[in-house]
Amino acid sequence: MITTGRYDIGADRWVACIRAFAFAGVDFTGATFAAQVRLLPDAGGSPLVNLATVGSGASEGLYLAYAGTATVATHIAAGRLTEAQADAAGYASGDSLLLSSVGLRINETTMEGLPFPAEVGDDALLYWDMHITPSGGIKDKYLGGTFTVRSGVTQ
Repeated sequence: MITTGRYDIGADRWVACIRAFAFAGVDFTGATFAAQVRLLPDAGGSPLVNLATVGSGASEGLYLAYAGTATVATHIAAGRLTEAQADAAGYASGDSLLLSSVGLRINETTMEGLPFPAEVGDDALLYWDMHITPSGGIKDKYLGGTFTVRSGVTQ
């Protein structure tokens, strides 16, 4: 059993939402991914955004961008990890680290279709979470939090 991480997403309405999540110590090769955005946690009915496993970042959904072992310095150089993340976790640059990087893409048209807040110009507060089922493993919730659709000007 894992401890669910909190990750609040702030995404702009008039562009695609693209994020990458690094998971240390796990290999998600062959895993399946699912994420949803809803008006409220535990709300029934259809989700506002429903993401499933896809093959690459060119499609809307969740995908495994990388899984492997390398030094922390190599992960940082490749953009899979930041120095701040490595420092916070207590890793040294020469440490060997198993890492899986999971990408998320919500297309611009999907972002444009999300509900507007009651007041024009305000941000819309929604909620999201992500389930991962490792190959041969058990589905668990790995991340979740608020999903804020930030208002914008240029359409």
